[in-house]
Amino acid sequence: MSSGSLLVAEPRSFYIVEPSSPQWIEVLVNSPWGQELCIYSISPDLMVQPGDIVSVPFGKQIMGGIAIRYANSIPEYLNHDQVKAIDDVITSGFFTKNYFQLLERVANYYCTDLITVIQAALPPKLLSKSQRRIRLKIDNIPPGAETFCSPAAARILTLLQEQKDGDYSYTFLKNKVKGSRKAIKELRKRNWIESYFKPPEPPKAQLKKVAILNSYFAKDISKRHQEILHFIKSKGGKILVSELVQKAKTTTKTIQKLEENGYIIIEDQEVLRLEQGIDDIRDQSKQLSQDQEQALEVINKLQGYGEILLHGVTGSGKTEVYLQAISPLLEQGKSALILVPEIGLTPQLTDRFRARFGDKVFCIS
Repeated sequence: MSSGSLLVAEPRSFYIVEPSSPQWIEVLVNSPWGQELCIYSISPDLMVQPGDIVSVPFGKQIMGGIAIRYANSIPEYLNHDQVKAIDDVITSGFFTKNYFQLLERVANYYCTDLITVIQAALPPKLLSKSQRRIRLKIDNIPPGAETFCSPAAARILTLLQEQKDGDYSYTFLKNKVKGSRKAIKELRKRNWIESYFKPPEPPKAQLKKVAILNSYFAKDISKRHQEILHFIKSKGGKILVSELVQKAKTTTKTIQKLEENGYIIIEDQEVLRLEQGIDDIRDQSKQLSQDQEQALEVINKLQGYGEILLHGVTGSGKTEVYLQAISPLLEQGKSALILVPEIGLTPQLTDRFRARFGDKVFCIS
C-alpha cells in the first residue's frame, strides 16, 4: 500500500440477525361456498400479520380474507408448489393484537375453536359485500412523485390526485390502468396510498303508510265508518293501511275519507321488518315434555326476583317454557320483559310471541 493511500476502518459494529420471516399463514377466505380456512405462503416483499385483511387467489378469482395465524408448516397432503401466495394486504391491523387476545380468551372460555369466534366477531358481509378502495395519502407525496415510480403507478397517482377526495375503488383503477395490481403494491410500499374496505351501505329504511286512530272519536258517523274505527282501536290504535284494507274489507278511498274528516291520521313510518298481520287464530300452548314441566315448575315457584339458567340445545323447547311462564303474569295484569340475545332473532321471536299473546307484545329496539 502506498504512503498516499487512505485506509478507512469501520467502527466496531454489532449486527442483529433478524429471525426468518414466517413462510405461511392461515387465512379465513370468503369463498362462494362459505367462509373457509386456507393456508397461503407469504412473499418476502410482503409483510402480513394476523388481523390483516388480505386479498388471496382462490381458484381463478381473487377474494378477500382475514389473516388468522402463522403456520410452521403446511398440511402433509399439500406440496409446496400447491400453496399459493398472498396477493396483497388490503387493510393492516383490522383486528389488533389486543383484540385477537380477547377473541382467544372467548374461544377458551366457551371451549370452542378460535375460527368460530372470529366468524362471529366479523361484521356481517364484510368480506363478501365490502368494496375495496384506494385512497391517496396526500401529506406523504413529494413534489414530482410521478418521476420516481413506474408509468402505471404514476398514472394511478394522477387519477387519484385529479379526484376531489383522492379516493377510487380498486375495481375502477384495475379497469383503468394496465398493470394496476403491481402499481398499487408499489405505491403502498412507498406509503403514498392506503387500501381499505368500505362496508356496504345500510339498507334504506322501508316506509309504509300507517293509519293512526285520532283522539277525536265522533259518534255521528256512518255505521261502516264506525266499524273501521273500532277495528283500528282493536289493533292498538295503529295499523298498516295495507293490512286495514285487507282485514277490514275496505278501500283506500274510504280510509282517505276518514283522514279528511279527522278521524284518523295517515303517516309514513319506518318498518324494521316485514310486518305480518297477527292471525285471528292464536297459537295455543303446547304439551310440555317432562323436562319442560320441571323447568316451568321451578320458575313458577319463584317469589319476587330470582335468577334461573334454563339450559337446553337449539330446538329443545326453551321458548315454549318462556311463553308458558309469562302467560299467567299477563293474566294477572303484570308485564314481562324479554331480552333478545341477537338482533337477527328479533323478527322470529316477535312473531312467536305475538302469535301467542297478540297485541300485548311491543318490540323496543
